[in-house]
Amino acid sequence: MVVRMNSMSWRSLEEMLSGIVKPEGCSAEQLAREDIPRLTALLAAWYPDIRVGTESRHLDPAFYERDVYLRGESPDRSVYAFVCREISSGDIIGLLTVERNVRGLQLSAGLGVVEPTRRGMGIGFIGTAALEMVGRNIGAEVVLYYSTLKTARHQRNAESQGFKLVGLVPAFDVDAIAPGTVKRVYEALYAKVLVAPEQVHLPEWNVLTPSTRELYTHLFGAHPAAQSAEPPLGRELSHG
Repeated sequence: MVVRMNSMSWRSLEEMLSGIVKPEGCSAEQLAREDIPRLTALLAAWYPDIRVGTESRHLDPAFYERDVYLRGESPDRSVYAFVCREISSGDIIGLLTVERNVRGLQLSAGLGVVEPTRRGMGIGFIGTAALEMVGRNIGAEVVLYYSTLKTARHQRNAESQGFKLVGLVPAFDVDAIAPGTVKRVYEALYAKVLVAPEQVHLPEWNVLTPSTRELYTHLFGAHPAAQSAEPPLGRELSHG
């Protein structure tokens, strides 16, 4: 049995963002305890829709107390929060949270938001790039990114950074789709593998059903064993 020793420990902010060029006039820092009241108020004002669904945890001070590695505090927590500030004013103008799964060597995005009037500065695009960079710098082997389908912006950010669309998840989360209307919504799942191909085991073609064969081929191209494989499960040859 191979035992993985990589603990995916959080590193300094400078190490984790090494290689990321921040937009002019902006700085990045680790969220501090004293910023929590201001941050939660800003998020509620910027994006009222996140009052429902998974992202709503970012409005709850208890989430930061329980799960987020705050500046100068315990690094054992699973979530890291990057705050983007405007240098001239010191105002918080963006937030990116990332969550590690140490056992699976996975890193995923929790929430990425930009103050609405600051869109177009490249902060959101940099946030997607930072997700991959943080993953590489702490030893993640795969990075996952769920994108809303409300707008195309988040999808384009992921695709421009080389993330692969690997699925559309129906009823994945709860969202406010109109004033006073909350429904379960689809989200796009993107992935980026950070290890060499020889470290990834392909599924056995002969155990895939017709539908999973079709989806695999659509997403990843022809499987190496496809030509010589037995008929897929559910389509066995008759012997009459």
